Amino acid sequence: MEATALSSGFHPLVKRNGYRVPRSCSQRKFVSLVCCDLKDRSFGLNKESKPEGSSIAITRRGLSFKTNVFEQARSVAGDTSFDDTTTAKTRSHVAEDKIGVLLLNLGGPETLNDVQPFLYNLFADPDIIRLPRPFQFLQGTIAKFISVVRAPKSKEGYAAIGGGSPLRKITDEQADAIQMALQAKNIAANVYVGMRYWYPFTEEAVQQIKKDKITRLVVLPLYPQYSISTTGSSIRVLQDLFRKDPYLAGVPVAIIESWYQRRGYVNSMADLIEKELQTFSDPKEVMIFFSAHGVPVSYVENAGDPYQKQMEECIYLIMEELKARGVPNNHKLAYQSRVGPVQWLKPYTDEVLVDLGKSGVKSLLAVPVSFVSEHIETLEEIDMEYRELALESGVENWGRVPALGLTPSFITDLADAVIESLPSAEALSKPNAAASDDSESSDAFSYIVKMFFGSILAFVLLLSPKMFHAFRNHII
Repeated sequence: MEATALSSGFHPLVKRNGYRVPRSCSQRKFVSLVCCDLKDRSFGLNKESKPEGSSIAITRRGLSFKTNVFEQARSVAGDTSFDDTTTAKTRSHVAEDKIGVLLLNLGGPETLNDVQPFLYNLFADPDIIRLPRPFQFLQGTIAKFISVVRAPKSKEGYAAIGGGSPLRKITDEQADAIQMALQAKNIAANVYVGMRYWYPFTEEAVQQIKKDKITRLVVLPLYPQYSISTTGSSIRVLQDLFRKDPYLAGVPVAIIESWYQRRGYVNSMADLIEKELQTFSDPKEVMIFFSAHGVPVSYVENAGDPYQKQMEECIYLIMEELKARGVPNNHKLAYQSRVGPVQWLKPYTDEVLVDLGKSGVKSLLAVPVSFVSEHIETLEEIDMEYRELALESGVENWGRVPALGLTPSFITDLADAVIESLPSAEALSKPNAAASDDSESSDAFSYIVKMFFGSILAFVLLLSPKMFHAFRNHII
């Protein structure tokens, strides 16, 4: 039932063991997502050029009011502070509105039985597998096939880290911490958590936001850098939900699209790196190895995804901060977690590790730069697979910087980002009832077409061992 619904464009709103968010200020927290705009991005959403029917207002001031991308020649040390004007505006909004904060994240299977349906949800996302328009009706069928083929190997990975992803637990803890940080700054807010591919789904969080009558919302994706496949995908879902609902369409929303350039984030990363370097016998000889989640090259070259550029800027800022602290170590950036036969951003983490080991690097500190929570890519892929590969290739001393998690300076900076974004929230346009009706009719027709042609394709694939093995060899 769930797979069928998702393949036809419907997302489940089932409350699994009860929806853990929202939490009121006196009980639990509500998570909001804040997006920052990106310069010169053709596909991006912004205040000046908002797609027709869009229900979410997006600010155009960088990540925050006070902290934009740092000047290349300057150190990023120091704390963010608010001026009197920003503080006054924020307090006026706080006094008038019921504030919500929506934290967006990927989600992850909590048990081994969840792995295959989680993978289905992931690959059914058109922002993950980008099919040409004539073939988009096959999205659900292809997602089903890939999820079934990949599930056994993925289950092995999750079994190795305890039988499930810790991402939901960690994200809930981050939401609680952000709520407390806001309270310490005299901001009462409900914090919600919305996951893209597993419980609690973004749709569940949005329904709770409506139920709680939130009047001003900040959306904060827990991805430091913007990508079509992460923040972009979640924003697309939010736009659709808000556009179709009269109440939500009128709620002022501020979206922070990326925040890798914030002073608090950069300093927090530098702190963790500096601390881990001290665990080596000779810290100055350690290679700092940044490993970021990859994306297909086509996202960057054809769709204008700013992810690669932002990642490179992020590494530059962190290394400049370390140099300012007297940490001149060499560093390297590579991309991990590629899937399928298409070309992904290079260099690849596994290949670079082999090259570094063979070139004589003996001490290496891995830094998971695109992750703020521990999950399978850090606990299994980096800690197990890449560590073993590095040691086999000649590296003798291995270390790994933990994900930011609940680091106090990091949490405080996210709370500051929420506060800074509040005055920029804008009311959403009213939905078009006729368009909504047309959309429902179109969804019904699309569902029938997908089921018909999808069944034919599935039948053909099942009867073609050569095609099955070809897919299997490329996908697993």
